[in-house]
Amino acid sequence: MTVCIAAICDGGKAIVVAADRMFTAGPPINLEFETAEKKIEELSPSCVALLSGNSAFGTEIMQGALARLHGAQRPQVVLAAESVKESYAHVRATKVRETIIVPNLGPDFSRAEGLGINIPTYLKDQPNVYGQLTMVMSNFNMGSDIIVAGVDDQGARLAVIGHPGTVAWFDKLGYAAIGSGGIHATMRLSLGAHTRNSPLVDTLYRVYDGKRASEVAPGVGQETDIAIVYPDRTEQGSPELLKSLLELFKESGGKVPTSLDSIARVVQKEPNAGRK
Repeated sequence: MTVCIAAICDGGKAIVVAADRMFTAGPPINLEFETAEKKIEELSPSCVALLSGNSAFGTEIMQGALARLHGAQRPQVVLAAESVKESYAHVRATKVRETIIVPNLGPDFSRAEGLGINIPTYLKDQPNVYGQLTMVMSNFNMGSDIIVAGVDDQGARLAVIGHPGTVAWFDKLGYAAIGSGGIHATMRLSLGAHTRNSPLVDTLYRVYDGKRASEVAPGVGQETDIAIVYPDRTEQGSPELLKSLLELFKESGGKVPTSLDSIARVVQKEPNAGRK
């Protein structure tokens, strides 16, 4: 219940990312609320992760990924993505044990496990129970997806990590979106003919437009965070930039703007605009 978007631009020299701030609490609470907490998290100065789905699981996954990176300041994006993938698989395995294995097999299995006995051996005389347990374990889905977007010496890289702990690379396509609003954002970028060679300013507007289009989906909030990932840093979108994007979006009335000069002027005035 969210939307997270990433789009490579400028020939692979930068990535624009955006996300909402909506959090959804399931049964029995059944609440949706927006907070000051951002969903764009830094793995390193030039690599970010965007989280959709269960925020509690996402927090554990991110903590594990950061621990695996050992504070590396400029890791290859593929290494960052693999760290998230490994952490995802570890957290899923832990939750499978906590919510399926232990409750169903009880303390007797825990004692047997301490003696080195695994599940197939423990249930060798109960094949039906083993089959049912295996099926439930295989179907366990944390409902979490994560975008990893970064720029290293190979250029911009874009990956999505999802169930059951696999990586899909979107470098060639040039963009990806996850969450309940992901399909809407993806369609807007697709209809806008976005590619990894699209100019930065165009991409800023296309990503913002995709975020706004996704707000019709359940669980997508109106608050917006946007950032630009460069080879040496990540710049958070300033209030002035967000204001300019909103004004242009309203003026265009859902059509393609005839000019993006207002956005270009704001980007050029940013403190690090000329920095490489």
